[in-house]
Amino acid sequence: MKRYFFLLLAFTGLMGCDGETSASSAGGASSINLSGIGDKWKALNTGGYDSYVVQAEIKLVGKSAVAGVAFRVNNRSDGDFRGYYTGLRGADHSVFLMEDSSEMARRKVSIQPGQWVPIRLEVSRDNFVFYVNDNPVADNQFPKYDAVDDTYTGGELVLRVVSGDAEFRGVTVEPYEKSLPAMTYKNPVRSGCADPGLLKHEGEYYAYCTYTPDFPTMVNGIRLYKSKDMVNWKDQGFVLKNEDSWGESRFWAPDIVERDGMFYLYYAVDERIAVAQADSPMGPFKQKVQEPMVPESIKIDAYVFEDDDGKRYFYYVGFDNGNHIWGAELADDMTSVKPETMKKMISPVEPWETHMANVAEGAEIIKHKGVYYLTYSGSHFESPHYSVGYATASHPLGPWKKYENNPIMKSTSYAHGTAHHSLVESPSGDELFIVYHQHNDLVTTEPRQMAIDRMQFVPQENGPDILEAWGPTVSPQPMPY
Repeated sequence: MKRYFFLLLAFTGLMGCDGETSASSAGGASSINLSGIGDKWKALNTGGYDSYVVQAEIKLVGKSAVAGVAFRVNNRSDGDFRGYYTGLRGADHSVFLMEDSSEMARRKVSIQPGQWVPIRLEVSRDNFVFYVNDNPVADNQFPKYDAVDDTYTGGELVLRVVSGDAEFRGVTVEPYEKSLPAMTYKNPVRSGCADPGLLKHEGEYYAYCTYTPDFPTMVNGIRLYKSKDMVNWKDQGFVLKNEDSWGESRFWAPDIVERDGMFYLYYAVDERIAVAQADSPMGPFKQKVQEPMVPESIKIDAYVFEDDDGKRYFYYVGFDNGNHIWGAELADDMTSVKPETMKKMISPVEPWETHMANVAEGAEIIKHKGVYYLTYSGSHFESPHYSVGYATASHPLGPWKKYENNPIMKSTSYAHGTAHHSLVESPSGDELFIVYHQHNDLVTTEPRQMAIDRMQFVPQENGPDILEAWGPTVSPQPMPY
């Protein structure tokens, strides 16, 4: 018979409290207040289980408060914490996961000091999944992180306040073991593929990639991988070779679009954008006239968006003390833009966009409920902080308003360089996925590897729906359906 362990915190006004708390049920109105200077703790009873689920509500009292749940704690003496710590930080409205004093993951959330925020922490073997209900309107909330780490396999479970004051209520702990369907996948799903440009065509997926091989090759161009399920990818070789294109090297960041049975491949080469054509998504793609697009300011990271009325828009990166995203109407010839429509879309000015370089790049557009979402990557691609954010507008060429809680997918201690992406529907069309690249490992960038994770739109009481990502993940995930 399944056993449950519940914890009731029915104390108020405790200063620097310690000792174990347990009871048979949880009272939503009862609370415990941990306040004072420095770490404050309240031990919880796990019933001897190393895998469990913790649920509670937390209220930060003041902007300086940092509070949450410490788990698998092996040392909690002052200044020498050993274990994992997760929770809420009032100063920057964020969720965090720490191992000892090192940050594993962080994400901004819509929380304010003084409000009760429901949380759920699932600890199952080496997998930690943390939910924060910062939007009561949503029916299906993604976790704020889905982490994997095996540094600590056991230890104490405690409530912890590092800074300021906080209250907890309705705390429960139950034994827990994560269940997964028979068919799962784990990231990364393919090596040697960076900047994936995705095409879903006649029930199959085509990933056009910046090729980052384990060993140098004499051939330059764009590599193609093909799949039926988004997980198992077969190498199709070079779909575009340098001999069939203007330029000699740096074949980067492809995008593919079909019009009237002709496929147009846009790609960067020698830091300019070129367009090649083929009558099949398998290629081979060739330029009819070997030359780059004009004007010369069109540099890298091409993307074409077709609106509901059939009008097409072209997005790219221009250089000006960093990478800036521009947009324009695409001309009917599919190889040039209308110069009078060229406008700057996004500039890198936020902290998450400026690690190692000022970079906003890799635009991708999706339309939802009449609102245009421009998703893009921020910071240098070699930075471990390379991340994904978005902006919204009522027209494909803006003006754009950046989402206040960017980035929506941020590199972590267990997955570096997670950005430059495409958005694509699952085989059934019922799920939305982000297909992106990540660094080869936590030390080296190349060869970059392709990964996939789920995305969704979260309804809001006011304003446009929020675009949310479940990722980056490295734990087993259900197969796309």
